[in-house]
Amino acid sequence: MSGADPGLRDQLKSFGFSDKEIDTYTTILTLGEAKASAIAEGADVSKRYVYNVLGEFEDRGLVEIHDHETPTTVRATDPSTVVDRLSDTLSALEGNLDALYEPDPKVDRRYEVLKSDSTVRNRIARLLREAENEVSLSVHASIVSDLADDLRSAVDRGVLTLVLVNDDDGTDGVDRDRFDGLGSAVRVWDHTGPMILSVDRTHGLFSPPEVVVGPPTDQQAIGFTEDRLSPALVGSFLGNYWPLATEVYVDGPSDPPVTYDRFRHAVLDATLHRRRDRELIAEVSVRPSRSSEPFETRRGRVTEVRQGLVEPTTNEIPIENALVLDDGTEEFTVGGPGAIMETYEAERVTLEIPDATGQSVPDLLAASSKV
Repeated sequence: MSGADPGLRDQLKSFGFSDKEIDTYTTILTLGEAKASAIAEGADVSKRYVYNVLGEFEDRGLVEIHDHETPTTVRATDPSTVVDRLSDTLSALEGNLDALYEPDPKVDRRYEVLKSDSTVRNRIARLLREAENEVSLSVHASIVSDLADDLRSAVDRGVLTLVLVNDDDGTDGVDRDRFDGLGSAVRVWDHTGPMILSVDRTHGLFSPPEVVVGPPTDQQAIGFTEDRLSPALVGSFLGNYWPLATEVYVDGPSDPPVTYDRFRHAVLDATLHRRRDRELIAEVSVRPSRSSEPFETRRGRVTEVRQGLVEPTTNEIPIENALVLDDGTEEFTVGGPGAIMETYEAERVTLEIPDATGQSVPDLLAASSKV
């Protein structure tokens, strides 16, 4: 029943649908309204998969779930309504991209169309080798082995490396050991999502999965050097895809004292140290959020970490990553560059463990008054 014509399948894939999602959604369209069991049978997928994907469909406005009825039924939203919503989304995207497009000859901003499988693979590998501080990578499972050495090398260099493996086979049968050491944190998502790479908040790549998976395609990838687009891409990666995936590996924290130029790395290591019941002192170069004031140095005991990088998460929204510090006189919150929810935004963070320095917590905090 779910045999959608190739043209429709390609169109739905361009909007991020996986093959199984296409089979499920087109079955719902064909049935109009049905129970999960009927949808699973028509789409040739498991009933469990149907229940997992229906929430995403509802969030996208594709279906209405009538869970006040017994048994629960699912009704397809009128396609014209779906198209209108997609048109509104694309219009908003166009406006946001136009707002970013302000060419400045003094800033290195480049865009490049990447047409072949080998070019995309080579570009990902090169950017991983050049990474200095932070990598966010969403990649199909079929090419992970090709990138394994470069990923391990990035971790060994102290680069915060977040890896999301897209695997249509699902997470239940995943050999988790094969991801050991491939990232600071590695997750698996049982869908085929877009391939996303952001390196050091400047360089990156965006590619439909078909460019490197399956038969030849006319679809193309985009490589870029853009200091405004890359942070937005990381926000989408952490906010939309990372929370949906299953954690399969987390590396150990760096040994303090360590200074971090990337705030998220400090948040991750602080989380892992605190889970080992280690007292932490943070020295932060900060200024009030949403201000252009000069940065100043403050020190405080880490009393809480709010994060969504590793399980269990402790943040309130997916992109929130923050430290809560107590300097002995007040407790205050610190976020990364561009922070809006926290009291301060941090440019640099140093983490120390009092036991390792031979100083007490009060002695370490007292040092802040001498800075």
